[in-house]
Amino acid sequence: METTSKPRSSSGSRILNTLAHVMLVVSIAIYIWGQVMYLSPSIQLSFMNAISPFWSVPLTPPPPGSSLKAYGHYEMLAPTFFVLFTVLPLLASLIFFELVRDYNVHRHTARRVLAVSALLRRKPPRFKSIPGLQWMKDYCYGELLFIAFLVIGNVVLFVYGWVNQRRVLPRPGDPYDFNTVLELSGVVFGYSSVFNMAFLFLPCTRHCAWMEVFNISYANGVKYHRWLGLLSIYAVILHAIPFYWLWARQGVLAKQSLPCFDCQLDYWHIGYPKWFNVFGEISLFFMLVITYTSHPWVRRHLFETFYYVHHLYIPAVIFAVLHFNVIVWWLLPTLVLYLSSRAISRWNALFPVQLLEFTRLPEGLVKIVLARSTNGGFDIGQFVYLNVPAISKLQWHAFTISSSPRTSAASLTILAKSLGDWTQDLVQHAQECRDKDKLPVVYMDGYYGASLAGYDEYPTVCLIGGGIGATPLFAILEDMVARLEKHDSSLPKQHVFLVLAIRELALLEEVSPILCKIRHFDPSGERFTLRFNLTRTPSKAMLDTPIDYERLRGKTSIIQSANVQYGGFMNLRGTPAPFIEPLRSKGAKIVLYTTTFVPVTVLILWLEFDNGVLMDHGNKTQYWPLQNFVEIGVVFLIPIVVYALLLINRWRRSSQTSNVKHSSLDHGVARCNYSSIRPTSPTETSQDFGDDSSPTTLRDLVEGYGVACGARPNMAQIMRKVHEKHKCTSGTPIGVFISGPEALKAATGEAMADLGTHDFDVHEEEFEL
Repeated sequence: METTSKPRSSSGSRILNTLAHVMLVVSIAIYIWGQVMYLSPSIQLSFMNAISPFWSVPLTPPPPGSSLKAYGHYEMLAPTFFVLFTVLPLLASLIFFELVRDYNVHRHTARRVLAVSALLRRKPPRFKSIPGLQWMKDYCYGELLFIAFLVIGNVVLFVYGWVNQRRVLPRPGDPYDFNTVLELSGVVFGYSSVFNMAFLFLPCTRHCAWMEVFNISYANGVKYHRWLGLLSIYAVILHAIPFYWLWARQGVLAKQSLPCFDCQLDYWHIGYPKWFNVFGEISLFFMLVITYTSHPWVRRHLFETFYYVHHLYIPAVIFAVLHFNVIVWWLLPTLVLYLSSRAISRWNALFPVQLLEFTRLPEGLVKIVLARSTNGGFDIGQFVYLNVPAISKLQWHAFTISSSPRTSAASLTILAKSLGDWTQDLVQHAQECRDKDKLPVVYMDGYYGASLAGYDEYPTVCLIGGGIGATPLFAILEDMVARLEKHDSSLPKQHVFLVLAIRELALLEEVSPILCKIRHFDPSGERFTLRFNLTRTPSKAMLDTPIDYERLRGKTSIIQSANVQYGGFMNLRGTPAPFIEPLRSKGAKIVLYTTTFVPVTVLILWLEFDNGVLMDHGNKTQYWPLQNFVEIGVVFLIPIVVYALLLINRWRRSSQTSNVKHSSLDHGVARCNYSSIRPTSPTETSQDFGDDSSPTTLRDLVEGYGVACGARPNMAQIMRKVHEKHKCTSGTPIGVFISGPEALKAATGEAMADLGTHDFDVHEEEFEL
């Protein structure tokens, strides 16, 4: 009986996983359908006819001048549509994602999704001979599909909106003239703007389920946020211009666009349309400021200005809802998800993380080793945000984790280079800490980004890295070596090509322990092909620099010796402790989603019922600004709910460990993993690394690994060799993981396009957040 129950259980689990994946995709499709089809005349007619009796809405409009009561609960028709076709589908997609999130557990089912993801990452063939199509070579199929969705969605919505508004415009007795066209255009472009805003917050939501299910990195997904933002602001501008033009033609521009302070605000007096317009103008002003400060030059040179001005989205959204209260339903699902994510990030910023190593390396590099809890970890390829209050209390910077979770259960390693003001100060601060024999206070927020753990799906893997951008590839390489050390049977026999173009020999020194292990496991080079380029010619003195084996073994680092105290949960900024990602388990996430989406949706429905609770059920319509403000204000109270859940979660963890003393992290488990520094298990390489036969200077490393100095890699030649080697062994795609400068990415992309993009599955890392 036991031998037959396991296959049945496995088969049943696989069916459930497949069903969950299907329902996840269906939920996403329903949400998108709901946003596009809301203004469809046929949908409006069929849905309204079906739902109107439930809300006592007459199927034929009451005569003009009737009281609000005569319309029944007409105000509940739009909220009902949005709840059924946007709020609930998005919530369902989040829950289904949690059920299929673990790639290793649901590996067979996930392969189908990853196959789709691989296709979407592929770039189309180049159309050199067709004028006007050359621009397509810079975008993958997924990005082109997203652009097509935005174009088609906006066009369809515009057509539906136009047809929908033609039922009421022109008003009875007015002619259909150019003024009518302006008014129609203004209204429809307004709907187009909120359509784009309905998706705006998804790509900038950390741990966004929709992006993670297709293995789209948060860093790579930010471009979608920028595109949506531009479309939203363009649509808002096109929403305002026709009305200003119309008012100017009618000679009422000042009357309609300027506020009044001695007028009545109820629906039947001039104050209502005046302030209706003014609230929209205020929202437009905030959006224009955000757009201006989002220019690439401002992002790169004045990041703090860009970051803090971006918080003006809060008044922009509030005044947009004051302008037109139905917008709250367009934005509610994605805004709730975004605010929940931001609340978790803010919570992480309250607790310092324990630092195990903080070392200044040669050539403007710095190495940081941080402690992490054994209860929950990261995936290779992910990144974290770091804050060092001694440098700046406000600035947070993203760094890719350069180590593998397999090599240490309780630490992670980050390599950073001095490339800007903050990182320059970080390198200098590392030297100051060394001189004073102390460790700085560091805060961390993570883990973010797509997992690169699927590298073992390819028989041929090509790792291409440039400069400090190669750090995620170090994590992959270390993960491979760790699995080889442990004789992991799940690791298939692959051929791995490593192409590394760097300026700093210190990086080569840093990964030399991994290279030593690779040479030990693959002395003949049958499994690993290594190609190194030092893009500048090093000086003789630099080449003769001795390799610091003491540092690489971790014997010269500063280890924090103070006990880790898990005091009361109210000790928010207490002793640094190992980082633990809160509310990351499946159960915690599902509780988080339900306790944020359900109460806020029910509360807003209650506020809007019977023509507005705060408007005395339609009897005091002069309070419509207060009604709209409270509705959107409820959404912005979501972080309080999240903080309550986080506080309960922290209290439960602290109560479990309050009587436990940690002389070292987690009873000695969290010893410093110097990442690519020393062997992770007592193998022969532990003894070989740094002995008499090992390289003694950087010159030995350069000569031993055939580093080409003063030259950049010839990617066309390299990719041709990779392609030829791969064709001899398998017909499946080559897994290409590339991270580095744009020039390196472009050269690699050109080489792959010449060979045929269908033979490559490209994972490209982007760091312009």
